[in-house]
Amino acid sequence: MKKIKISIGNKEYNVELAISNKEQEQGLQNIKSLSADEGMLFVFDKPDEISFWMKNTSIPLDIIFINEEMNVISVHKGVPFSEELITEDNVSFVLEVNENSGIKKEDELEILSNKKIKLDKMHVLDTNGQSQMDLEGGERIFSRNHTKTLIKFAKKADVMDNDNGYRALGKRIFKFLQVQNDTPEEYVQSKN
Repeated sequence: MKKIKISIGNKEYNVELAISNKEQEQGLQNIKSLSADEGMLFVFDKPDEISFWMKNTSIPLDIIFINEEMNVISVHKGVPFSEELITEDNVSFVLEVNENSGIKKEDELEILSNKKIKLDKMHVLDTNGQSQMDLEGGERIFSRNHTKTLIKFAKKADVMDNDNGYRALGKRIFKFLQVQNDTPEEYVQSKN
């Protein structure tokens, strides 16, 4: 499993990512201990009603439900081997760490790692077929109109210098990413 570094509740953790169904089903079952700065972060495709239990988990945990804005919705005590379901709605992430973490409702999750997956380079070409930029992989390119809109929102957020401005910028970015995800793939062929 891939590990990343996060910050939440004024503390940093090195967490394993649970993204696939198999990883999420396994979770921290059969783990005998966790260091104070370790945990597991479950990442879900879209906000949903999520349930967790402690079956086959022998260490007491804090189970932290986090929304799409990366704010803590609730913190629950995970009792070893309990099969009682703990459920929350509108969940995008769940963090499991040792009990008594001090993490509380409305704390903010921040991803500190900036790991990139190495892929073959791609090139953004200008109208003459010359490379303007190399892409390593995983980057997104917005249309000119979307880029102009994002710049406006970024400037407004900078001037407002409060959560509402940055939240509006973030929502707009995710909206444009969703537009990209919903658009069929297009291929550009070079003229020879």
